[in-house]
Amino acid sequence: MNQLNEAFIREVTDHQSELYSYIYMLLGNLHDARDVLQETNLVLWRKANDFEAGSNFRAWAKRCAYYECLRFRRDRKRDRHVFDDELLALLAEPSDMPDDDAEARQLALRDCLVQLPERQRDLINSRYRGDLQIKQLAKQFNKRESAIKMSLKRIRDGLQVCIEFKLRELAS
Repeated sequence: MNQLNEAFIREVTDHQSELYSYIYMLLGNLHDARDVLQETNLVLWRKANDFEAGSNFRAWAKRCAYYECLRFRRDRKRDRHVFDDELLALLAEPSDMPDDDAEARQLALRDCLVQLPERQRDLINSRYRGDLQIKQLAKQFNKRESAIKMSLKRIRDGLQVCIEFKLRELAS
């Protein structure tokens, strides 16, 4: 195996969790994100010779992942839970936050989740870790679907405020 192949393998493996998070952010579904990550890895391997050693692997891999998400979305167009192209493009735009801050955001999120009341934490975990749909959550929590949607929105909004507060604390 030559040095270029070894460097490429190292780049691909070093960026797996970041690519998975990026794809999950774009698609909003754990299972779909896993599938698209696999497809993205195949594309990266097929295009390995196109990658220039020393260039920004992260940006190149994310661009490939973005196009795989678009392809996946196109193939799943009939699914009403898929983001539209404008939202996907907006989510894919580089944020003002450096990539190093992503880890700080994840740590802040963990802290904020721990602070949630147990019932709210159960709802969030069921929705995002358990990948349950709103209808399933309504049955599980014995509430109307509209109440579940509103609860999730309030919890997400609260988590956003908590995360931003924790990040400001870290910055000062």
